[in-house]
Amino acid sequence: MKQIPIKNIPFLDRLDAFAQALYRHPHTFTSGPRNPDLTFNKLREYQNDATFVGYPKEHNYTDYAGLHWHELNPFRHNFNVMKSWFLETFQAGIAGAESRDWYYDTITVMAPDVGFTGWHNNKNKPHHSLRFIHNAGRGYSVCVKDKEFTKIPDQWRSSGAGHWTVLHTLFEEDGDTWFADKNLGGKPRLVIDVANKPRYANRVDAAIKFITKF
Repeated sequence: MKQIPIKNIPFLDRLDAFAQALYRHPHTFTSGPRNPDLTFNKLREYQNDATFVGYPKEHNYTDYAGLHWHELNPFRHNFNVMKSWFLETFQAGIAGAESRDWYYDTITVMAPDVGFTGWHNNKNKPHHSLRFIHNAGRGYSVCVKDKEFTKIPDQWRSSGAGHWTVLHTLFEEDGDTWFADKNLGGKPRLVIDVANKPRYANRVDAAIKFITKF
């Protein structure tokens, strides 16, 4: 897991526009647990579980990645449009990254304080993850690979990329990469996770170059 700086201002504007549509959309979640088990003990339990499939066994949010509404509710219609528009950036708008293989792995807004994703390794669906996180409060992402632990707090800036944090993580079929994240503060935490297959590293590299270019 590596942090990617956003330096491309037109791309940042597009990301902000999608985030605004997502924040306006109604969201559902449960009120707990306030302290989910993201400990190393829980991680070792999953690592030693031969039946662990790959996706998170525990999380507290509604994932909108696979949803598309056909009703004429203005909030939902705008969200549908913005969702397609932003993904099109990766599928056709970045030189060297163009591919219909780009897809959304996760789109969600985590509730203040209680939102989280439990430990998982995505071995059921290996992919490159470009995870865009917007949080005006506090939160963090953690990753363990080959016994190396990485923790990246959600970023807060008064200018530039503002409240955005971007992470690149490669989840491979061997399941050696484990990830979890948590919202800690009093603000909602928005997540847009755009993914592509492991073999298309060149397309992911092109997307990262585009995002980090002034």
